Parts: sequence; C-alpha cells; structure tokens
Amino acid sequence: MFSGIILDENKNTNYPSAMPPICEFVPVFFVASFERVSLPKRHLYSCMKKTLFTLLFAPLLSFAQVPVSGIWRAEISTHGGALPIHLEINAGSKSGNLDIKLINGAEKSTLGESYFRADSLVIPFDLYDAELVFRVTKTTEMSGFFVKKRNGKTAYRMTISALAGNADRFLNLKPSSLKVSGKWMADFFSDTTNHSPGVGVFEQIGNKVTGTFLRTSGDYRFLQGNVSGDSLFLSYFDGSGVNMLRAKVNGTHFTGRYTSGLSGVRTVEANFDPNAALPDLKKLSFLKPGYDRIDFKLPTTSGELISLQDERFKNKVVVIELMGSWCPNCLDESRYLSPFYNKYKDKGVEVIGLAFENSADLAISGPKINNFQKKIGISYPLLFAGTAEDKTIAQVLPMLSKMNGYPTTFIIDKKGIVREIHTGFSGPGTGKYYADWISDFEQTVQSLLAEK
Repeated sequence: MFSGIILDENKNTNYPSAMPPICEFVPVFFVASFERVSLPKRHLYSCMKKTLFTLLFAPLLSFAQVPVSGIWRAEISTHGGALPIHLEINAGSKSGNLDIKLINGAEKSTLGESYFRADSLVIPFDLYDAELVFRVTKTTEMSGFFVKKRNGKTAYRMTISALAGNADRFLNLKPSSLKVSGKWMADFFSDTTNHSPGVGVFEQIGNKVTGTFLRTSGDYRFLQGNVSGDSLFLSYFDGSGVNMLRAKVNGTHFTGRYTSGLSGVRTVEANFDPNAALPDLKKLSFLKPGYDRIDFKLPTTSGELISLQDERFKNKVVVIELMGSWCPNCLDESRYLSPFYNKYKDKGVEVIGLAFENSADLAISGPKINNFQKKIGISYPLLFAGTAEDKTIAQVLPMLSKMNGYPTTFIIDKKGIVREIHTGFSGPGTGKYYADWISDFEQTVQSLLAEK
C-alpha cells in the first residue's frame, strides 16, 4: 500500500493533496467499543490507539526520501527514444514542499506546488492537466511516470527516470564540426500529401544548440540540445508538449524525425536559408465573403453572458483572442496581452479571450479557465466558447471561413469592423520575431485608436 508509484489503474486521478493526518486512519484499523466509557478513560484509549498506530505505521509514512537541491537531468521514454529534460529542485516555502522549475533553454518555468503522496513525489503542472510522479529511490535518483490527463482522467503515461547533478542535455556526444546557427527553411510532413512549412531559428555555442521552429500555428517554444558527430538533437518538454528532433546534417541540409506526444511523428527536411520565412500569417484566416465583422454571445465561467454589442465595447478598439487553457502558444500570447491590456484599457482598448477547451462541460472546463486567468493575472474577460473542434468554431463564429491554429487573434476597429486576423503567435522563444510581432501589433492598435 505504501510502496511503489501510487497510480490509480482505474483512471481515477482525483488524488488527495497529501497523506491525511495519522489520526484519520485510526477508525479504519480499530473497532470502536459500544460499552459506556468515562470521558477520561475514552481519552486514554484514544491516545493509546494513536500511539500504537504511530509505532506500527510511522516508518512507512516517513519512507519517502527528499531529493537533493540543484539541477536534475531526467529522461522520458517516448516512441522517438529517450527525451531529456532538466529540472531545478530547491526547498519550498512550506515545510514538506519543494520549489521545482523546468528548464528549456533560456526559459525557467515554475511548476505547481509539489507534495508527497506516500513514498511518491508528485509534481503537478500549474496550467496543464498533467503531473510527474516520482519514487525517490535515493536522494540523488528518482524514477516514475509522466502522467498526461484529459478532463481529470489519465490519457496516457510515460516512464521517466532522473539523476541529480548533470546539466548536459544529451549524453554520449561525439566530436562535431557542425555549424547550425541561423535560419533554416523546413518542410514538415507525415506523408506525401501532408506538408506544412516551418522556419528553424538556431543559435549554437560549442556543441550546445538552442532555438525553435516558427510554424503557421505558433512556434515550438524553447528547444534545447546538442550537435554530435553528423547529428542534431533537440528536445522540449513543458507538461503539454513532449517534443524531440533527431536529424542528420549534411552541410546546408538536414533530414530527421520530429516526434511529439504519445505517438506523433513527422519527417523534417530543411535547408539553410538566411531568407527563410513563413507565408503571411495575416492572410491564413479570414472571414467569409460578405462579412466584415464578427459577433457572439458567450458566458464567463460564472455564467455572465458577454457580447460585442455590450456598451463597454462600443467605440473601442477590441482585440479578440481565440485560445485554450491547454495551449502553450496561447499561454505565451496571454502573458503578453495581460500587461498590454492594463497599459491600453484607459486609452480605449478592450480585450476578450474566447476559450475553446477539451470538455463541453463548464463544470470541468470552468476551473481550468479560472486557473489560467489567475496564474497569468488576466483582468479582461475569458469566455467559455465550447470545445476546440472545427464544428464548435463554426457554430460560435459562423462568419469565419477558416481557422488554422491556436491562438488566432482578431483586431477590431471602433466601428466594429475586423481589420486584421493573425494566425499563431511568435512567443519569447523566437527572440527577434517576438519583438517584431509586438511592435507590429501595437502599431496597428495605435493607428486604430487614432481613427475618428
């Protein structure tokens, strides 16, 4: 009962936040007497029971070891091979908890408040329906599972092992003369009929490589890895994305496999190209002929219906973000839009997020939206739009001809006319592209504010 990794094979993942106090176990293990007992004697019996229980079970309850502080290197077993990740573990602000950060290139993201469940260390992800569950076999060694959930139920799990003290991303590297810094025009495909473009942007120092792929649906965030011999290895993990590239490089060309999640795999072919670029992201999503504006009436998580026809949006420049609490690129855009709104709300700008979630049940999706809003500090309304499916989008926004990915952002002028629709988001992992996106976006908003 108190050994091994504690995972519910019946898919019920609504675990308690920690082991209950010892006294809560007492009624389970001891049969109460039905004879009348004086209060002092009853108190004595209660103390004896608790003492006996402590002597019997305390060694088991205190079995969990605490991992040492510092950098940890872990490997997740995926269909594409061992995917390396890095954690930074330090003592938490509360007794018995740990402060754990996930490291991907330049990004250090704080995870949810960890806790011990029997002899298992549980590390929840603040914004995604997932957790790491480790058995701490030694203070410098852990093993367990990455558990990915969907609406609170286990969708899949992958084995993971971790060792303290190793800051190298990939191991057993060979000497390499490869130089991959710069821009690469990439083609992602799963078969001959399913091609999509990407732009690889990499920076190399020694054998260490960081960077990302720009995609029409958003970037692949903070990839980190190495060159080794004739190969390029990159990985990324954030509790939502489980991504890895393994490629062979031949001069100014590379070919490889990009794996993601439980079973996703695509071939990637790329050529070094300083002028590599995606198609115009402002032309990928558009309204149907005859439409120049959008409208909707959707609820907040508390049930308040909000529409673009409401008084607060009249004669305002309005930004509409189609997003989901499950979406890493939406997280990046929302982290930008939150302070943007605070800066511009008194100048005549409003922002609304339309949350397309994994469940049509507001009782399930509502808490996720609320958590997303709270963690980022969003003060503009997030509305529940239903599930992240094409048919739902068509019902909510029937005037939208095509949507190519999350997030998709609308900029609406003071007259209610849609002036721009931008597909995807180039987040902070893209460096210059992120700065360029912000500059272009704010210039557009300022020009619309200046219009009469």
